[in-house]
Amino acid sequence: MSSSTSTTPGSLGSKLLRKGRDSVLGMDPQKIIKNFFGANSGITIVVLVLIMVFLLREGAGFLGTYHQELEVYRKAGLEFCDIADTPLKEQQLLTSALRRAKTTTDAALKTALTDAEDAFDTAIEPAAEILLELKTHATETKELATEHHTLEAGRQQLLEAAAGTSDAKHKADLLKEAELSKVDAPDYAERIATMLERRGELSQALTDYTTALETAAATLPEAVSDVKKAVPAHVATIRKATENLQKWSWEEPVSYFTAVRSFLFGSAWITNSSWHDIYGVVPLLVGSLLISLVALLLATPISISAAIYTNQFATDREKEIIKPVIEFIQAIPSVVLGFIGIAVVGDLIKGISQWELLSWVPGFPIQERLNIFNAGFLLAFMAVPTMFSLAEDALNNVPRAYAEASDALGATKLQTVFRVIVPAALSGILSAILLGLGRVVGETMVVLLVAGNRIAIPDFGDGVGVIFQPAHTLTGIIAQELGEVSRGSSHWQALFMVGILLFLISLAVNGCARAIAKRFEHSKA
Repeated sequence: MSSSTSTTPGSLGSKLLRKGRDSVLGMDPQKIIKNFFGANSGITIVVLVLIMVFLLREGAGFLGTYHQELEVYRKAGLEFCDIADTPLKEQQLLTSALRRAKTTTDAALKTALTDAEDAFDTAIEPAAEILLELKTHATETKELATEHHTLEAGRQQLLEAAAGTSDAKHKADLLKEAELSKVDAPDYAERIATMLERRGELSQALTDYTTALETAAATLPEAVSDVKKAVPAHVATIRKATENLQKWSWEEPVSYFTAVRSFLFGSAWITNSSWHDIYGVVPLLVGSLLISLVALLLATPISISAAIYTNQFATDREKEIIKPVIEFIQAIPSVVLGFIGIAVVGDLIKGISQWELLSWVPGFPIQERLNIFNAGFLLAFMAVPTMFSLAEDALNNVPRAYAEASDALGATKLQTVFRVIVPAALSGILSAILLGLGRVVGETMVVLLVAGNRIAIPDFGDGVGVIFQPAHTLTGIIAQELGEVSRGSSHWQALFMVGILLFLISLAVNGCARAIAKRFEHSKA
């Protein structure tokens, strides 16, 4: 504010500065500025709290809803059917393996495999037929239970509305409508009794299948050794299922702990199913961690090496080139990187994996061009600017006296850098790596486009080659499904629970980074 403006009678300046330069509207300018920045800090905290409250409000009801669905799953007999269905699904995998092996040109082998496949299919038929009938019955029970739950929820809303109105006629109409919508709950005991009557028959059919399977497997040629090796495990699964069928009880209560355990440790994420929705985050969590690990392993040496070179060895001209170029990477939209991953990187990796020279690499040749490695590679590219900038700042914060003391002792430049400067900045560098990890864990668009989006736990039997398998992630599932689900449904709430889990992971990563940074500040002092 110029002096002329502040002294002109009737001007805006004279109105604001009542006591000259030291007062604005009668208040201390420094106090105004302090309050302004304080208010902005407060707004930041309020927004963060509102985000947390929103996440918790939308996701908090999930456990109750999922618990109720799990109760229906058990009382309707769906759980009983799934116990018997597990060995049948394994049987389908075995016959698929036999079918693939039948592509051989060896006529004798082909005949033997055909006979084995027919024997497998014939042996499982009785159990499959019984299970199909039980599934139909269980599905009808579930539909009855769902209808009852929906009508009962609506009836409760009508009763609440009737209790809140003072209009006698309107109240009578609401009560009448509530009475008409009243439907009795399904008689679970009666309907389950129908299923349990066939429990012995189903168990016997599975036992007979086991006997026939072992007989047929004994005649399998050695050319399908993988199928022969899988048979004992398959038999064990059948016997375990038969045992569980005998112990199963629809009256056993479903605890809230079961709902929590099913969500946090469940190995399946099945939604929009006419059978039963299952929300287990383990496949998504494993996918996120594997992709983040690949990204971290690729980005860390690149970004830290670049930071050390730029800070300690590069000329001023080189710094003017390197820093803007690396920081420019942040300006590339993630969706563009996703396009590159689909159109270029995926094909490139798949093409290289076909090279005979690299056939020793675990997982090569790869089958899917959209996989964990592809996503991790692109995320590493995105994390490099963050890790580079923070690591370079950490190196800058090392007191100059450290280097001067090292030089005075006659150390070479390399000795000073790697035995004095880098160790002194190690805490800040680790903090940079952790913040880079937080960056890749929260990324959505790239993983959604190039990770393959297969909701299954990757097969760790491939060893390191597991990174060339498709996967899905916590962020990707939210972006993919949130726009397609009904607001307030269990599916909606489950996605918000995934968001809460992501929030906690990010909080833990940032907490670790902050703790390390705090240690860095202490050592600096």
